[in-house]
Amino acid sequence: MSEDTKSVVFLESIPKTVGIMGVIFCLVLMAGFLFSNEKGFLGDRFQLFSFFKIKQIKVSSEWPISNSEVKAWLPHLEGRSLFALNVSDLVASLEKKTWVEQVVIKKQYPDHLWIELETKRPRALSTVQGIAYFVDEKGNVIEKARPGLLKTLDLPFISFSSTRDRWDVSQIFAMADQFKKLARSKYSISQIILGNYPYFKIFLENPKIEVLLNIENWQSQSKVLETLLLDPPSQIQQLQRINLMFPKKAVVSIHN
Repeated sequence: MSEDTKSVVFLESIPKTVGIMGVIFCLVLMAGFLFSNEKGFLGDRFQLFSFFKIKQIKVSSEWPISNSEVKAWLPHLEGRSLFALNVSDLVASLEKKTWVEQVVIKKQYPDHLWIELETKRPRALSTVQGIAYFVDEKGNVIEKARPGLLKTLDLPFISFSSTRDRWDVSQIFAMADQFKKLARSKYSISQIILGNYPYFKIFLENPKIEVLLNIENWQSQSKVLETLLLDPPSQIQQLQRINLMFPKKAVVSIHN
């Protein structure tokens, strides 16, 4: 092959090489736009050219958190890129707030952001170093009990007279829910004391009665408890204590 021929072949290959490199460069640039953080070098420039800017934020929350309180927790979002918004970071920051159980954030293109909060359910009160706190379904502390919330809630106190290692507190609250149906609003639980597993006590009010139970046979003894509370034998006057800790056995104490 002559020198002239080699020169022609080389010159013809230049546009093809440049074209391939140009495509690769464009792909890399687009990937940077798509995956960069909004605060990153490319993210700031991507936002300038974005058509998906946040114009409206809709918040849905549950008691005791108001929608306005949630909005006050949010960073400034209006005008920012909906496409580049890091939802995971926003969810993580909201889930750190008191009373927040779960957060769901949805993007609705071209310009809407939906934020939904599920709150924790206070199931009882418990004292920690002499201070009353709301506790959730698992017995975990939510926050210090506030007088304003106490007025709107009818919650029992729960405490441990021994170690709580073996106790599934959610199982106790399930029992309390069943008791409400069983008692038909005639009695309410004012206090729950968890002793050496599986034994525990509940204190009823109006009238005051102490009930000793065993979480392992609670279901089988619930009918006996219902009868003693709602339709007691005529010879039983005012009940003071009901012991249902042992299977198929009930020991009753009455006021003298």
